[in-house]
Amino acid sequence: AVDGRGKWSGGAMTVVQTGDVVDRGNASIAVLHMLWYLREQAALAGGELVLLIGNHELLNMQGRISYVHGYSRSGPASGELAASGGAAVWRARFSPRSGDLGSEIVLQDGLAVRGIGRCRTLFVHAGVRLHIVQQYGSVDAINKAIRHQIVVDAGELLDPYDGPLWYRGFARPHTSRMSETDVCAEIEATIQALGAHRMAVGHNIVPWVSTRCGGSLQLLDVGMSSAYDGHPAAWRCDLDAGEARIRALYTDGDPLEPPDLCTRCKLTIPHTRDWFDCKDYC
Repeated sequence: AVDGRGKWSGGAMTVVQTGDVVDRGNASIAVLHMLWYLREQAALAGGELVLLIGNHELLNMQGRISYVHGYSRSGPASGELAASGGAAVWRARFSPRSGDLGSEIVLQDGLAVRGIGRCRTLFVHAGVRLHIVQQYGSVDAINKAIRHQIVVDAGELLDPYDGPLWYRGFARPHTSRMSETDVCAEIEATIQALGAHRMAVGHNIVPWVSTRCGGSLQLLDVGMSSAYDGHPAAWRCDLDAGEARIRALYTDGDPLEPPDLCTRCKLTIPHTRDWFDCKDYC
């Protein structure tokens, strides 16, 4: 959806970015401004670029900057942090109440439901629990509550274990002390309650764009940032005769149907990078 000159080329396409733009190298602020610019261009073209809040955006708005490029616990700042004026200036700019960056980020949503027909998908950075949906009732209400809780820096939706910007239990059932069956049932109930056919999440770095629970959970985060020595990837859903046709897009190959994560993990070679990544999930 972006051409070689960095201009929006997606026309009326809808693109969702699932968060964690910052803390991924030495250009967090530049990338934020670029995405905000593309969001404006997309709207002018009749399309939409949806930018969600991730846990690293939250951390920076909370003043927790240990992942910022150039941060040091024991000495002076370097890298992007130093070039931006140091820790105090960074924290001030990322304040959701008064900072030029934080006050813009806090306007972004935590959840988004996009797509038509069988492509209608719930996007969230980490994973939204069923009890949260039952408590708040709608995507709009959850987003409003996340925004308020970020501003006051308190609330259950910011919880670093169970909140939708942090929860890993759907991607890694063993961390939630739930069976795979129970996890899949909760995902299904959650997406039904919010009018979607699947949940698509980032946050959990997997070797490939992949799925769990028969496709009800789509895992999108492949650590694509160069800070992780990663490679670009994207997820796409198109309607084909009324049915969802989902493909993972890579720069070095043809579009592929995302595999079931643990089935694919069984084929990895022991002690390779993919094998170690798989151990966290299967």
